[in-house]
Amino acid sequence: MKRELGTFERALVITDQHASFHIVNVLRLENAPAPQILRQALKVLQNHHPFLSARLLHEKGKYYLASLIEPGLSFHILPRWNNDHWMQIAEVELSTRIDVSTGPLFRCTYLYNETNSFGDIVFSFFHSIADAASLSQLMSELLTTCASLMDQRTVTIYEFPPSPTVESRFPPAYQGLRLKLETLLYTVRQFVDEVSYRMRTRGKRIPLMQKNPGRGRILSMQLPENLTEPFAKRARREGVTLNSALNAAMLLAVNRNLYAGQQVLMRTLTFADLRPYIKPPLGNDQLACYISTLRYTVSVNGGIDFWELARNLHRKIYSSFKSGDKFAAAAMAEPLMKMVTRYKAFRLAATALTYIGVVPVQPNYDKIKVTGLHGFVSAYDLGPEFSGQAQIFNNQLFWDFMYLDGDMSQDEAKGIVEEIKSILHAVVATFGKQSPS
Repeated sequence: MKRELGTFERALVITDQHASFHIVNVLRLENAPAPQILRQALKVLQNHHPFLSARLLHEKGKYYLASLIEPGLSFHILPRWNNDHWMQIAEVELSTRIDVSTGPLFRCTYLYNETNSFGDIVFSFFHSIADAASLSQLMSELLTTCASLMDQRTVTIYEFPPSPTVESRFPPAYQGLRLKLETLLYTVRQFVDEVSYRMRTRGKRIPLMQKNPGRGRILSMQLPENLTEPFAKRARREGVTLNSALNAAMLLAVNRNLYAGQQVLMRTLTFADLRPYIKPPLGNDQLACYISTLRYTVSVNGGIDFWELARNLHRKIYSSFKSGDKFAAAAMAEPLMKMVTRYKAFRLAATALTYIGVVPVQPNYDKIKVTGLHGFVSAYDLGPEFSGQAQIFNNQLFWDFMYLDGDMSQDEAKGIVEEIKSILHAVVATFGKQSPS
């Protein structure tokens, strides 16, 4: 395999060259498989997915994913110290660059102790080969394979063809001249938004460039089923998606804790899953990075009605998702990141949210019990001040956050998370009073 990178994939390479930038996923297990079982399962996954047996090749100014002749396996086993040990390892993984020139483009650390039945699997993936949707499916495939190996069942070995670049599968209406026109119009709108943002935030707080951005840190929260379900119902009643509602909660909490609740324009990033819109569609079982990054500017203050903010965001997000913006933004990703990393004149946003929805990972895989799963993307000095990834597993909302300790202290970051919890609890409590008994 020698497959040239597409424009969005190259944008992620540029970001990684500026600062370590990749995805870290964590699986928390009871009745965890022995290390030799996990190692065998990882080799099966390498045989299934060509990008897991590849390296990044830079040749004549172009980037390619190229197959390794003898792909190794970056697999490390560490004794599991305590229940929070995985968080320390995840922070180290987020700040440690993947050696893309030698490959493979992922690594795995297994926290395991033979004296008990618990284990934590910490993965790092080069972002150009995968997105959140495909990695969620990959986690399920890994656990299914582990369960089969533990029970000595036959594991079918097959290989997916390498997925093509996302722009090669844009609908005909968004290729060629039409895509160029959509991209031009999108660029003009972004420029107008940038001018308006700079004028209206003059003298007010905005996400600041840091001379010493510090180290990436993580925090996590978990919303139980008896809070997740009523929150989702309230969002539906208000006519907004969970993506919009969770984005609004992040913006409001950051405004109250970092912006002193002042009335100010704030920006958030969210991500469009392009898999359902391409021709032909690509399933989540195939590794690829088929996403688009979109930025939205909204007015926020500490006392704003939560649902007013959520509806405002929802209108912007829904409109752009239904239009060609998601394709234009993907096409513009590479020149945008070249400009951002070259001039280093501004931060991309105050917040960013990756909302995955209900993940395909099951609570049980025969004897293996999944007690939690987490997902993070490296924080860096040109990115958002506070970002997160939210997913629903076993009817619970798992929400993970990333920030740089050069932007805020741990207490400030914890304050934002507690504020988010408070907002969600208040919404659910109000909904409960309004609902018929």
